Amino acid sequence: MRASTPRLRITTPPLERLLRGLRPGSADGADELLAGPLRGEPLGADHLRARALETAQAQRVLPQRSRRTGAPLLARLNQTRRVLEDAHERLADYTGQGGDVGPAGVWLLDNFHVVQEHIREVHESLPRGYYRELPELADGPLAGYPRVYELAITLISHTEGRVDDDSVHLVATAFQEATPLTIGELWAVPAMLRLGCLESVRRMALRTVQRVGEVETADGWAARIQKASDDGARAMRETLAAFVAAPPPLTPTVVSRLLGQLRPIRGAHPALIRLEQWIAEEALSAEDAGALSTQRLALTQLMMGNSITSLRAITHADWRTFVETQSAMEAVLQEDASGVYPRMTFATRDRYRHAVERIAKRTGAHESTVARCAVDLGREAQNADPDDLRRSHVGYYLVDAGRKALEHATGYRAAPREAVNRWVRRHPNLIFVGGVLLGTAAALAAVLGLAGPAAWTAWGAVLLFALVPALDIAVTVVNLLVTAFLPPRLLPKLDLGAPDGIPPELRTAVVVPTLFGSVAAVEDALEHLEVQFLANRDPHLHVALLSDFTDAETETRPEDAAILAAAEAGIRALNARYAPTTQDAFYLFHRSRKWNAQQGTWMGWERKRGKLGQFNRFLRGGENEFECIVGQTAPLHACRYVITLDADTVLPPGAARVLVGTLAHPLNRAEYDPASGR
Repeated sequence: MRASTPRLRITTPPLERLLRGLRPGSADGADELLAGPLRGEPLGADHLRARALETAQAQRVLPQRSRRTGAPLLARLNQTRRVLEDAHERLADYTGQGGDVGPAGVWLLDNFHVVQEHIREVHESLPRGYYRELPELADGPLAGYPRVYELAITLISHTEGRVDDDSVHLVATAFQEATPLTIGELWAVPAMLRLGCLESVRRMALRTVQRVGEVETADGWAARIQKASDDGARAMRETLAAFVAAPPPLTPTVVSRLLGQLRPIRGAHPALIRLEQWIAEEALSAEDAGALSTQRLALTQLMMGNSITSLRAITHADWRTFVETQSAMEAVLQEDASGVYPRMTFATRDRYRHAVERIAKRTGAHESTVARCAVDLGREAQNADPDDLRRSHVGYYLVDAGRKALEHATGYRAAPREAVNRWVRRHPNLIFVGGVLLGTAAALAAVLGLAGPAAWTAWGAVLLFALVPALDIAVTVVNLLVTAFLPPRLLPKLDLGAPDGIPPELRTAVVVPTLFGSVAAVEDALEHLEVQFLANRDPHLHVALLSDFTDAETETRPEDAAILAAAEAGIRALNARYAPTTQDAFYLFHRSRKWNAQQGTWMGWERKRGKLGQFNRFLRGGENEFECIVGQTAPLHACRYVITLDADTVLPPGAARVLVGTLAHPLNRAEYDPASGR
């Protein structure tokens, strides 16, 4: 038998060749199979750090004006979705027929829902507009892709697809020694890691499907040869001649599978021994084919398993901490002269970072440079007036009245849309009233137009009857437009969550003004008070009932004593249950009835407003105007804030800390104007 196929060459391609299938626009499955898995030389921590630094130093980024249109990485993701769906269908059908898809195929079949979930997650977290803002590579095997994607591919390829918190932090830290990443790029890291792992899953799925095809090819030829063996020597010669004349691809899987199935009948047919020798000369020996097939199967399983496991790890990673730890801008903002920035909630810090990002994009300056400018402005204000916490806080220049000073210092000029938005916010009365007037006029004109020429003879009557509905329509439309185009501004907040909670200097009282008409009403009020306490437990948070008796024709009623006794006993029982050894958490402030000549009845003075005013005066050291007080009141005199709830209002879990954290933020603190008395 003469050779009819070229000798099979087996090599290990470098990383650049492994990335060939990742080039923008490349979707050729054969090319991907030649490229192989996303697997470079496995590296330890030190070498991986050096490799990340080397990658960053070699990168060249396209200028913003020279970037390509489109989003090739997202297009690649759509191709990946279709490839994986087809592969899953192929492997599921083969398994249903009793075939063995191999360990990698089992991984894909068992975890296909995980893969689909991460594809959806990438689409949601990486919209096209956000993608286009990421700096793109100008050259190299990943030219046209975001530079942060090369960071993800470097990590995945040199760790055999294993992604964990330590390796991500290590690579990102080393990468930024040469190229600081923007806050947008840091937030894109999880999406890029997902894309890299999905790319690895795609390639391993293609290899698994290819193996299934090779197994079917080998099984088909083995069945033909075994049938020829049963039909006699002539049939065997004809079948082997057909095999040699047009052999299948002699891959390790085909060779190993075919020769393994023919081994039981090889002794009865010397021609099979010559066939094995021919295959060994033209491609691989049975031993080499078996070893390479096993090695390929193990590598495919390893990369598939690691990639899917990494997708799960990416889901559970703390990316907030990652971004704040890695951001150069964040490190600068932490130097806030007021010391408030590190104590804020994550959402507030993120709002500040977006403000820095907006200015940096518009001016072309680096984000850390803009942040440094804001911090320096706050430090200058602190030097001028150490007691002015508001102006020394970095947020004053990022989201508050000091924004103009920062924009002037950085050379920022608002984009047209932003300029219009600011003008509208500076003239709210003009926009609202003018919008209502225009809307009303438009609605009235529409009515007259629809009514026809006859309406113009009695236009006064038409306008009179249509004015109120037209005004109502105009107000509704203006309100809808305002809420649609002018979203509310979130107030900055301090983070008073666990484990520290509300500090002593921000001690707060939650009070519930209520009326006691019966013992049952007292029980309901105490139960409501207990619920609010349990939902917002904090050593520096106190809850109190500010109570009155219901209105009466006389100053007292016979049932008043029982009602008050039930309230006193209930408060003492709550303190005994929840604060037996510490300061009291529950309080009762009860008032007696006063004669109201205007209404002709005995009632609590000024009702709810009166109770709150008297309670505030008591906290500030004023005269006690309550008939009965239950609880040790010494801690209450240190209260900074009072939260008032109606008797039917529920304070959600943790809401008290959020409210206090909002009130205590320097940008939200009330300032007293002696001139106006407000």
